[in-house]
Order: sequence, then C-alpha cells, then structure tokens
Amino acid sequence: MSRINRRTFLKGASLVGGVVAAQAAPPFLKEGLGARPIKWGSIHPTTGPYATEAFDQLEGVRIAIEDINKAGGIDGREVKLLFRDDQFKWDQVTTHALDLLDNHRVDFLAGSMVGPEEMRLNGFSKKRKIIYANYPQHIISTPSNWKKMSPLFFTANTSPYQLAASAATYINDNKLGKKWYFLGDDYIWPKMFIPAMIDLSKKYGATFDANKHASWVPFPTAMDYSANFPKILKANPDILYVLNWGKRQVAFVKQAIEAGLHKKVQIIIGNTEVTIPEAAGPGSYEGILAGAMWHWSLKDKYPGAKTLYNKFLKRRGRVPSGYGALAHDLTRVILDTAKETKLYKPKDHFKLARALEGRTFQYSKGKNTIRPCDHICIQQVFFLKGQSKAQMKGQFDHLKIVSESSGEQNTLSCAAKGIKGAASTRT
Repeated sequence: MSRINRRTFLKGASLVGGVVAAQAAPPFLKEGLGARPIKWGSIHPTTGPYATEAFDQLEGVRIAIEDINKAGGIDGREVKLLFRDDQFKWDQVTTHALDLLDNHRVDFLAGSMVGPEEMRLNGFSKKRKIIYANYPQHIISTPSNWKKMSPLFFTANTSPYQLAASAATYINDNKLGKKWYFLGDDYIWPKMFIPAMIDLSKKYGATFDANKHASWVPFPTAMDYSANFPKILKANPDILYVLNWGKRQVAFVKQAIEAGLHKKVQIIIGNTEVTIPEAAGPGSYEGILAGAMWHWSLKDKYPGAKTLYNKFLKRRGRVPSGYGALAHDLTRVILDTAKETKLYKPKDHFKLARALEGRTFQYSKGKNTIRPCDHICIQQVFFLKGQSKAQMKGQFDHLKIVSESSGEQNTLSCAAKGIKGAASTRT
C-alpha cells in the first residue's frame, strides 16, 4: 500500500508535533471579541498499518473544517482541529481522549479506524455526554451491541450488515449463484457479517451454513489463505465471499491468482478501498467483485464529490479513499447542523443529537439519512469490479462501479433489533 512521508505530511498540514492543526479562517473569526474557538478533537492512527487511510481521514476532516471556517465559522467562532496520533495502540486512544477532554476541553470527540478504537471512544462519549463522530464502520449498531451505543454516537459510514446486504442483492439480481462460501479473518469485524449472511441466504433462497461453509484464518498471526482453498473447492460454491483488509487482502488476492481460484469461483470481497489494489498492483483485481463505501469516480456524478476530489488531489497528490470522503461528510453534517442550530456546546449535545436524527445530507455522494433509532446512516453502497491492466485509464483506475444499492432494505429494521424510540432519548 502506498505511503506518504509522515514528516512531510505533518509539515505541509501545519501540524505541530502531530498534535494541533490550526485551521485557516477569516481574520474576523480569529480576532472577533476574543471568542473561544470551537474545538474538534480527532484521533487517528497515522502511525501503523493503516496510516494511508488514517491520513486520508485527517485530510477529509481538515477540508471540512476549513470550509466551515471560510463560510464564517459557527456562531462567529472559529472551529479548531486538535489532532492526535494513537499509533494504532488502544491505550494511546484512552490517553489522548483524556487529554483532549480534560486538558483541552474539546467540544467534539472524533476519529478512529477500527473497532477497538471505536468502542473506547464510544465509552467516553457515553460517560462524558459528548458527541462522538465515528469514522470507521458502525460496528456497535449490531443487534448484540446496540445497547452499548452512546446516544451521542454518529457515523456516516456503513455497517457490516449494509455491506453484506448490498452484496447479496447484487448476487441475486445478477443471478451469480445460490451456493455461498465465506472466508474471513478470525476476529470480531468479519464475524459480524455471518448473521447477515445467514439472514440474507434465507431471503434469497441461497445455501449457506455457517458451520460448513465458512473458513477462518488466524488473525493476526497467519496470512496463508491458500490452505483453505482445497476445502472451499470441495464445497463447490458459486460465490466465495471474503472478509479481510489491507495487506491481508493483498495477500489473499495474490494467493488466489497464483492458485487459479478466481477462475473456478466468483470471488466477492466484502469491502475494499483504492489503496488496497494499488498495493497489489495494476490488474490484480481483474474480474473480482467488491463492496465499497465510496469511489473516487463519483466526482463525475456529484458536484460535492468533484470539489472534494480536486482539493484532496491537490493536497495529497492522490485520489481520496472512502475513509477520507466519509470522514469529511460526517464532520460537515455535524458542524453544519451545529451552525444552523447554534447548538455546539457539550451541554447542548443532546439537543444537537435530536437535530441530527432524521437529517438528510449530501456532500460527496448521493443523499444520506441518519436513522434516529440507532444512528445508522441510510446511504448508497457501491459494488465494484476489478479491471485488467489494459482497461485501466490511470494509476488509480483499478476498479469501476458496476452497481449501487441504497435504502433501509440494506439493514435490519429498528423493530428487528428491538429498538424503540430515538437514540437521543436513551440518556
């Protein structure tokens, strides 16, 4: 996966010691009445295995905040970004969150890349009664976890169920086959897709038994996916649904191509990003299908996506990933709503939460709606197909959008989860 020199990025982003980013703002905001800035505390693992995606998140947040400030800020106040690098270490998430909350008195808490970070920041949101802008997938919304969710937790990302449902819909609509097999890394995120696969196989009349038609690769100790290929082929599935990420996904793709697995079964990767096939090499995803939260080609369809794409490309020298786009969108919808309502102080966050619930917004893709009961973002999920090296029209043109699906049919209903009322009422 491509990497950027961290020192160069931090210098270019005007981040002092990787800690505080002062956002560009009109003079009247900086000087006006000595008003205290509104502080957005954001934690991202810009050191570690997902540094590229974390830097994308950070850039999306910076662009969103700069645009808010250029438009006059919120209630005449500048929004100021306070950034921390948790180095992909869970104890650092806790340390930085406490520092931001207690020493810097941030007005909003944001960030994270993976589940353990999400769970910790959700806990701070619940205990301190502060809005938490969650940038990775909404894993805490699952039927077994939703009661743990802070009523002030918000995301613009997808949930595991939404990704699984979009794949199942695509498989059914395109008559790709009724025999499904699951291959995933053995940890919490891929396992969250199994209940969805069970439900959806029944809905579409497919064959899937989690005890017989699923294989697991030890995480993070092993990356040999090929050891499962004989068992998979013996089951003779039509669809192989794969859940892994980053360099592990690259390893799977290379092993599948070497073994010719992609010629014997239709491979569908549950979720991918432009950064992953970029690391695997041009043409490596040819014929492989994959779900995605966002794709840079949306710039040709939505004006907001084009604006973000141009700013991002100029500053990062690369196309934005979904992590960058969705971090931008979530930051904007929270701050835009705060600006409209003038509800930005933590003491007003439950009122702000109620204003956000049911809100429809559109920035870098089609219309999104925040569902009141669990703050699932009802949105488009895209389905991509890998291109050959000859089909690529540029260095980032590894996959193209072949389908999209949206609406509440892509996720469990509030009633099915046993949820009554809006999340903000569960104080």
